[in-house]
Order: sequence, then structure tokens, then C-alpha cells
Amino acid sequence: MQQEDDLRGLVKIMEFMRAISILFCVIHIYWYCYEAVQDMGMNIGIVDKILLSFQHTAGLFNNLLLTKTFAVIFLALSCLGTKGVRNEKITWEKIYAALLFGLIFFL
Repeated sequence: MQQEDDLRGLVKIMEFMRAISILFCVIHIYWYCYEAVQDMGMNIGIVDKILLSFQHTAGLFNNLLLTKTFAVIFLALSCLGTKGVRNEKITWEKIYAALLFGLIFFL
């Protein structure tokens, strides 16, 4: 019973880490393609204020590769955590292939 709860908790953590990596990708695209987003009329004023405040506080967007690196790190950690679950069908080869494809595609 305890082991099942632990596995469910691990799955939730891995899903959260994947969501964070997707959020980093969306924020990265929004920040660095802001001119195109603004031309399409899709910019959101409150998001702009939050991201500017976050930039002044944390400096996440100082370097182009910084947000990409964080997204890849969170995605890799979620894959490694999923590998620890017995019933998952993910293998090290699939993890390495996804990481390599992500690095090539994202850089």
C-alpha cells in the first residue's frame, strides 16, 4: 500500500517537472518572439508585467540559452525519474534519443 502511494507521488512529481519544462519553452518563445506575438495581437499585458518583474529579479532571460537549458534539465530529470518506476516502458535508449533530439531541435 505504501509503495503504491510512493509511486503515485513520483508520477505526480514527474508530471509537474514536465509541465515546468513546457512552461519554460512557452515563456522562452513569448519573450524572444515578443515582436511577432505583438504583431499578431496575442500579447497579454499582465504576463508582460510578470515577466519583466521576473527578469529584473532573477535575470532568467539574460542569455538566450538559459531558459532552453532549464527546460532541457527539467525534461531530463522527469525522464530519469520515470525510469525509476518499474512498469514504465521507457528505456535508457529512448531517454538518450529524446534528449539528443531535443538538444538538436532546440539549439
